[in-house]
Amino acid sequence: MQQSLFKNIIHPFFRIWIKCTSYFFFEKVIVTGKDNIPSSGPVILACNHPDSFLDALLITAYYKRPIYYLARGDVFSSKFISSILHFLNIIPIYRKEEGVIHFPKNESTFTFCIEAFKENGTVLIFSEGGSENKWELRQLRKGTARLAYDAWHNIEIGTKLEILPVAIVYSAWMQLNTVANLTFIETITAKDIPDNIEHGLFLRKFNESLKNSLSQKCLIISRETHEELQKILTSFLIKNKRNGRILAAKAVENISNGSETIKEKTTLFANYLKTHNLQFYSPQPSLISFIIGVLIIPIVYILNFLPYYLCKYLTKQLTHLNEFYDSVLFCLLLFFYPIYLIGLFFIGLWLSHSLLFSVNLIILTLLTAKLNEWAKRNINCFINKEKMAIISVMLHEIFEKDSD
Repeated sequence: MQQSLFKNIIHPFFRIWIKCTSYFFFEKVIVTGKDNIPSSGPVILACNHPDSFLDALLITAYYKRPIYYLARGDVFSSKFISSILHFLNIIPIYRKEEGVIHFPKNESTFTFCIEAFKENGTVLIFSEGGSENKWELRQLRKGTARLAYDAWHNIEIGTKLEILPVAIVYSAWMQLNTVANLTFIETITAKDIPDNIEHGLFLRKFNESLKNSLSQKCLIISRETHEELQKILTSFLIKNKRNGRILAAKAVENISNGSETIKEKTTLFANYLKTHNLQFYSPQPSLISFIIGVLIIPIVYILNFLPYYLCKYLTKQLTHLNEFYDSVLFCLLLFFYPIYLIGLFFIGLWLSHSLLFSVNLIILTLLTAKLNEWAKRNINCFINKEKMAIISVMLHEIFEKDSD
């Protein structure tokens, strides 16, 4: 397998482009576990799948090596689309949803992956199979386990292959400026799974190990007790706290299985957020930040209204608010926002006849686009500063030192 044009030339540029878009699409991306990423050798990225192909784009932005992506087979619906996807290193894998008649085609996909591993390549597979806008980890399919089994039993690959579990947790879906948590978990190696067991038992043991790794970094929402309140807590804490994913997991545990006292306090906190429709939190909202925010918002709308709202409108028409909404919106902004900036630059140059003015106009457009959520946060929190004080007390009572 020869190094492709995409891997050698396009991938570094594509990765930077995606990372820049991520910077403006998300309010914040919190990446942990970078030390767990193997510096060399073949790797399987085994990831949960909460948000369609946005998950793959996010991983691409923060995983420096080129990636081969396994994607559901039904998207390879035509030769034209198939050729584009293959150029982007996207390989089909067929599930039972696409029909068992397609299962034999997976043999060529697994063969391709094995050849990629021989050249120390990385393959991304979403181990749940399908995508759903949910925090909790769903049942794992057998594809990741089978791929690991085939690689570990290949003489040329053997124990060199490492499985890198990757957990993605978002604060919300179908909106801009969410917070994303991307966690690279400690690798699973051949020595972690017994190799002297029959194939079916190996697949089960592997999935148990992978599920245990991913479950520690994903969230489990109980459907038996206050499901809506758990979701409110989860979204709020991930959005507003640096360690929000950890606090959200504790809050979910509190409201489901905590003592009566802590359960009551956590439920009261969730109901308070719900009653007052509070999405932002700042422990000490300042007047200066409020004034700056008020000044920023009009500039945001003047300079960024056209690309953002056009992309949002097109996304709504294309997806009808299904699970592809965030992914399609991201891709539209990925392509249209740079075009808008180029057009804005030349309009500024035409009107002012000044290169400096046009450059500053683009800088101002980008700066206000990034500060939009910061401005909304500071305006909202200052207006609700009494409620922010109440939230601070509630957080301390529930989490004590963890809320600092």
